[in-house]
Amino acid sequence: MRVPTLGTDPGRIPAAFRMLLAHRRFQLLSMTVIVVNGAALGAMTFGGALAAEGGFLDRVDHVCLGFFVFEVLAGIASFGRRPWRYFRDGWNIFDFVIVAASFLPGVRENITILRMLRLARVVRILRGMPSMRIILVAAGKALPKSAGVFALTGLVMYLWAMLGWIMFEKTDGDHFGTVGKALLNLFQLVAFDDMGNVIRDSMDENVWTLPYYIVFILFGAFILVNIMIGVVLASMEEAQKLDDEDGQVSADTALLIARIEQLQATVDKLAANQERAREFSPFR
Repeated sequence: MRVPTLGTDPGRIPAAFRMLLAHRRFQLLSMTVIVVNGAALGAMTFGGALAAEGGFLDRVDHVCLGFFVFEVLAGIASFGRRPWRYFRDGWNIFDFVIVAASFLPGVRENITILRMLRLARVVRILRGMPSMRIILVAAGKALPKSAGVFALTGLVMYLWAMLGWIMFEKTDGDHFGTVGKALLNLFQLVAFDDMGNVIRDSMDENVWTLPYYIVFILFGAFILVNIMIGVVLASMEEAQKLDDEDGQVSADTALLIARIEQLQATVDKLAANQERAREFSPFR
Protein backbone atom coordinates (compact mmCIF):
# COMPACT_ATOMS: atom_id res chain seq x y z
CA MET A 1 0.00 0.00 0.00
CA ARG A 2 1.30 3.46 -0.85
CA VAL A 3 2.17 5.64 2.15
CA PRO A 4 0.22 8.94 2.12
CA THR A 5 2.26 12.10 1.67
CA LEU A 6 1.52 15.74 2.33
CA GLY A 7 0.34 16.07 -1.22
CA THR A 8 -2.07 13.13 -1.15
CA ASP A 9 -3.31 13.39 2.44
CA PRO A 10 -4.43 16.93 3.31
CA GLY A 11 -4.97 15.87 6.93
CA ARG A 12 -1.23 15.56 7.36
CA ILE A 13 -0.57 19.19 6.48
CA PRO A 14 -1.99 20.64 9.75
CA ALA A 15 -0.14 17.94 11.69
CA ALA A 16 3.10 18.84 9.93
CA PHE A 17 2.67 22.52 10.78
CA ARG A 18 1.86 21.67 14.41
CA MET A 19 5.01 19.59 14.63
CA LEU A 20 7.03 22.40 13.04
CA LEU A 21 5.71 25.09 15.38
CA ALA A 22 6.21 22.88 18.43
CA HIS A 23 9.73 21.84 17.45
CA ARG A 24 12.39 23.17 19.79
CA ARG A 25 14.69 24.27 16.96
CA PHE A 26 11.93 26.26 15.30
CA GLN A 27 11.09 27.94 18.60
CA LEU A 28 14.77 28.76 19.05
CA LEU A 29 14.83 30.19 15.53
CA SER A 30 11.77 32.30 16.32
CA MET A 31 13.45 33.67 19.45
CA THR A 32 16.59 34.43 17.45
CA VAL A 33 14.62 36.33 14.81
CA ILE A 34 12.90 38.38 17.50
CA VAL A 35 16.26 39.25 19.08
CA VAL A 36 17.73 40.16 15.68
CA ASN A 37 14.69 42.30 14.93
CA GLY A 38 15.10 44.06 18.27
CA ALA A 39 18.81 44.64 17.63
CA ALA A 40 18.07 46.09 14.19
CA LEU A 41 15.40 48.32 15.71
CA GLY A 42 17.91 49.58 18.27
CA ALA A 43 20.53 50.20 15.58
CA MET A 44 18.03 52.33 13.68
CA THR A 45 18.01 54.81 16.55
CA PHE A 46 21.65 55.73 15.86
CA GLY A 47 21.94 58.32 13.14
CA GLY A 48 25.39 57.15 12.03
CA ALA A 49 24.34 53.50 11.74
CA LEU A 50 21.15 54.48 9.92
CA ALA A 51 23.08 56.62 7.44
CA ALA A 52 25.74 53.95 6.82
CA GLU A 53 23.67 50.75 6.93
CA GLY A 54 20.10 51.97 6.60
CA GLY A 55 19.39 49.79 3.57
CA PHE A 56 20.79 46.69 5.25
CA LEU A 57 18.76 47.32 8.40
CA ASP A 58 15.61 47.71 6.31
CA ARG A 59 16.33 44.40 4.57
CA VAL A 60 16.84 42.71 7.94
CA ASP A 61 13.51 44.12 9.09
CA HIS A 62 11.79 42.83 5.95
CA VAL A 63 13.27 39.36 6.41
CA CYS A 64 12.11 39.29 10.04
CA LEU A 65 8.64 40.42 8.97
CA GLY A 66 8.57 37.65 6.35
CA PHE A 67 9.42 35.08 9.00
CA PHE A 68 6.65 36.39 11.26
CA VAL A 69 4.18 36.20 8.38
CA PHE A 70 5.15 32.58 7.75
CA GLU A 71 4.79 31.82 11.46
CA VAL A 72 1.27 33.28 11.57
CA LEU A 73 0.19 31.49 8.39
CA ALA A 74 1.64 28.22 9.68
CA GLY A 75 -0.25 28.70 12.93
CA ILE A 76 -3.52 29.22 11.07
CA ALA A 77 -2.84 26.25 8.77
CA SER A 78 -2.08 24.03 11.76
CA PHE A 79 -5.79 24.04 12.63
CA GLY A 80 -6.73 22.54 9.26
CA ARG A 81 -10.37 23.01 8.40
CA ARG A 82 -11.00 25.02 11.59
CA PRO A 83 -8.66 28.01 11.15
CA TRP A 84 -10.83 30.20 13.40
CA ARG A 85 -9.55 28.23 16.40
CA TYR A 86 -6.22 29.99 15.93
CA PHE A 87 -7.81 33.18 17.24
CA ARG A 88 -8.96 31.62 20.51
CA ASP A 89 -5.54 32.35 21.98
CA GLY A 90 -4.84 35.95 22.97
CA TRP A 91 -1.17 35.66 21.96
CA ASN A 92 -2.20 34.45 18.50
CA ILE A 93 -4.46 37.47 18.10
CA PHE A 94 -1.59 39.72 19.17
CA ASP A 95 0.76 38.12 16.63
CA PHE A 96 -1.79 38.36 13.85
CA VAL A 97 -2.63 42.02 14.53
CA ILE A 98 0.96 43.30 14.63
CA VAL A 99 1.86 41.35 11.48
CA ALA A 100 -1.27 42.19 9.51
CA ALA A 101 -1.10 45.87 10.49
CA SER A 102 2.30 46.13 8.81
CA PHE A 103 0.58 45.67 5.44
CA LEU A 104 -2.31 48.08 5.95
CA PRO A 105 -2.37 51.10 3.60
CA GLY A 106 -1.06 54.21 5.31
CA VAL A 107 0.63 52.34 8.16
CA ARG A 108 3.94 51.72 6.45
CA GLU A 109 4.05 55.37 5.37
CA ASN A 110 3.60 56.53 8.98
CA ILE A 111 7.03 56.36 10.62
CA THR A 112 5.69 56.59 14.18
CA ILE A 113 3.15 53.77 13.79
CA LEU A 114 5.66 51.66 11.88
CA ARG A 115 8.19 52.02 14.69
CA MET A 116 5.56 51.05 17.25
CA LEU A 117 4.70 47.94 15.23
CA ARG A 118 8.36 46.99 15.04
CA LEU A 119 8.65 47.49 18.78
CA ALA A 120 5.55 45.36 19.34
CA ARG A 121 7.20 42.49 17.47
CA VAL A 122 9.96 42.45 20.10
CA VAL A 123 7.29 41.98 22.78
CA ARG A 124 6.59 38.58 21.20
CA ILE A 125 9.64 37.32 23.08
CA LEU A 126 7.35 37.01 26.11
CA ARG A 127 5.51 34.21 24.33
CA GLY A 128 8.63 32.10 23.93
CA MET A 129 9.81 32.43 27.54
CA PRO A 130 7.53 30.70 30.07
CA SER A 131 9.22 32.39 33.03
CA MET A 132 8.48 35.84 31.61
CA ARG A 133 4.89 34.83 30.87
CA ILE A 134 4.47 33.78 34.50
CA ILE A 135 5.78 37.15 35.69
CA LEU A 136 3.45 38.97 33.29
CA VAL A 137 0.44 36.94 34.44
CA ALA A 138 1.42 37.48 38.08
CA ALA A 139 1.65 41.23 37.53
CA GLY A 140 -1.81 41.24 35.99
CA LYS A 141 -3.23 39.30 38.92
CA ALA A 142 -1.41 41.42 41.49
CA LEU A 143 -2.78 44.75 40.26
CA PRO A 144 -6.44 44.20 41.30
CA LYS A 145 -5.35 42.72 44.62
CA SER A 146 -3.02 45.66 45.22
CA ALA A 147 -5.82 48.23 44.94
CA GLY A 148 -6.47 48.05 48.67
CA VAL A 149 -2.79 48.42 49.47
CA PHE A 150 -2.51 51.41 47.14
CA ALA A 151 -5.56 53.02 48.74
CA LEU A 152 -4.20 52.43 52.24
CA THR A 153 -0.79 53.81 51.27
CA GLY A 154 -2.36 56.91 49.75
CA LEU A 155 -4.54 57.48 52.81
CA VAL A 156 -1.63 57.06 55.23
CA MET A 157 0.58 59.40 53.21
CA TYR A 158 -2.14 62.04 52.98
CA LEU A 159 -2.94 61.93 56.68
CA TRP A 160 0.75 61.97 57.61
CA ALA A 161 1.37 64.85 55.20
CA MET A 162 -1.45 66.82 56.79
CA LEU A 163 -0.03 66.08 60.23
CA GLY A 164 3.42 67.23 59.10
CA TRP A 165 1.96 70.44 57.65
CA ILE A 166 0.17 71.17 60.93
CA MET A 167 3.27 70.50 63.03
CA PHE A 168 6.12 71.88 60.90
CA GLU A 169 4.59 74.35 58.45
CA LYS A 170 6.09 77.36 60.25
CA THR A 171 9.49 75.88 61.13
CA ASP A 172 10.22 73.88 57.97
CA GLY A 173 8.37 75.55 55.14
CA ASP A 174 10.64 74.07 52.46
CA HIS A 175 9.41 70.55 53.22
CA PHE A 176 6.01 71.18 54.84
CA GLY A 177 4.91 74.55 53.48
CA THR A 178 1.94 72.91 51.71
CA VAL A 179 0.33 69.50 51.68
CA GLY A 180 1.79 68.99 48.21
CA LYS A 181 5.34 69.62 49.45
CA ALA A 182 4.77 67.31 52.41
CA LEU A 183 3.45 64.55 50.13
CA LEU A 184 6.44 64.91 47.82
CA ASN A 185 8.71 64.74 50.88
CA LEU A 186 7.05 61.55 52.11
CA PHE A 187 7.15 60.01 48.65
CA GLN A 188 10.90 60.48 48.63
CA LEU A 189 11.06 58.55 51.89
CA VAL A 190 8.90 55.72 50.56
CA ALA A 191 11.13 55.49 47.49
CA PHE A 192 14.28 55.81 49.65
CA ASP A 193 15.33 58.70 47.40
CA ASP A 194 18.05 60.73 49.18
CA MET A 195 16.42 59.83 52.49
CA GLY A 196 19.41 60.76 54.66
CA ASN A 197 19.73 64.30 53.29
CA VAL A 198 15.97 64.89 53.56
CA ILE A 199 15.97 63.92 57.25
CA ARG A 200 19.10 65.95 58.04
CA ASP A 201 17.78 69.07 56.27
CA SER A 202 14.52 68.86 58.21
CA MET A 203 16.34 68.29 61.51
CA ASP A 204 18.33 71.45 60.94
CA GLU A 205 15.04 73.32 60.97
CA ASN A 206 13.20 71.32 63.63
CA VAL A 207 14.65 68.37 65.57
CA TRP A 208 11.16 66.94 66.17
CA THR A 209 10.93 65.94 62.52
CA LEU A 210 13.15 62.95 63.34
CA PRO A 211 10.52 60.91 65.28
CA TYR A 212 7.95 62.02 62.67
CA TYR A 213 10.07 60.55 59.89
CA ILE A 214 11.02 57.40 61.82
CA VAL A 215 7.37 56.47 62.50
CA PHE A 216 6.44 57.03 58.86
CA ILE A 217 9.41 55.05 57.55
CA LEU A 218 8.69 52.10 59.84
CA PHE A 219 5.02 51.97 58.87
CA GLY A 220 4.91 53.39 55.34
CA ALA A 221 8.20 52.33 53.86
CA PHE A 222 8.54 48.93 55.56
CA ILE A 223 5.16 47.50 56.54
CA LEU A 224 3.17 48.69 53.49
CA VAL A 225 5.93 47.80 51.06
CA ASN A 226 6.24 44.32 52.58
CA ILE A 227 2.48 43.87 52.29
CA MET A 228 2.79 44.74 48.61
CA ILE A 229 5.61 42.24 48.20
CA GLY A 230 3.44 39.59 49.86
CA VAL A 231 0.62 40.27 47.39
CA VAL A 232 3.03 39.97 44.44
CA LEU A 233 4.49 36.71 45.76
CA ALA A 234 1.02 35.25 46.24
CA SER A 235 0.15 36.23 42.68
CA MET A 236 3.38 34.66 41.42
CA GLU A 237 2.48 31.38 43.12
CA GLU A 238 -1.02 31.47 41.67
CA ALA A 239 0.35 32.21 38.18
CA GLN A 240 2.81 29.31 38.51
CA LYS A 241 -0.02 26.92 39.40
CA LEU A 242 -2.07 28.11 36.43
CA ASP A 243 0.90 27.65 34.11
CA ASP A 244 1.47 24.12 35.41
CA GLU A 245 -2.21 23.30 34.87
CA ASP A 246 -2.12 24.76 31.35
CA GLY A 247 0.97 22.72 30.59
CA GLN A 248 -0.73 19.56 31.79
CA VAL A 249 -3.83 20.33 29.71
CA SER A 250 -1.67 21.01 26.67
CA ALA A 251 0.19 17.72 27.14
CA ASP A 252 -3.09 15.81 27.45
CA THR A 253 -4.48 17.57 24.38
CA ALA A 254 -1.36 16.76 22.36
CA LEU A 255 -1.61 13.10 23.38
CA LEU A 256 -5.28 13.03 22.42
CA ILE A 257 -4.55 14.58 19.02
CA ALA A 258 -1.77 12.07 18.41
CA ARG A 259 -4.10 9.17 19.22
CA ILE A 260 -6.82 10.58 16.96
CA GLU A 261 -4.32 10.87 14.12
CA GLN A 262 -3.21 7.27 14.71
CA LEU A 263 -6.84 6.17 14.63
CA GLN A 264 -7.43 8.13 11.42
CA ALA A 265 -4.37 6.51 9.84
CA THR A 266 -5.67 3.06 10.84
CA VAL A 267 -9.10 3.82 9.36
CA ASP A 268 -7.50 5.06 6.13
CA LYS A 269 -5.41 1.89 5.94
CA LEU A 270 -8.47 -0.31 6.45
CA ALA A 271 -10.39 1.63 3.80
CA ALA A 272 -7.51 1.29 1.35
CA ASN A 273 -7.24 -2.46 2.02
CA GLN A 274 -10.97 -2.84 1.56
CA GLU A 275 -10.87 -0.95 -1.73
CA ARG A 276 -7.94 -3.05 -2.88
CA ALA A 277 -9.77 -6.24 -1.95
CA ARG A 278 -12.80 -5.15 -3.95
CA GLU A 279 -10.57 -4.35 -6.92
CA PHE A 280 -9.11 -7.87 -7.06
CA SER A 281 -12.19 -9.77 -5.92
CA PRO A 282 -13.19 -12.58 -8.36
CA PHE A 283 -16.87 -12.18 -7.37
CA ARG A 284 -17.35 -8.69 -8.81
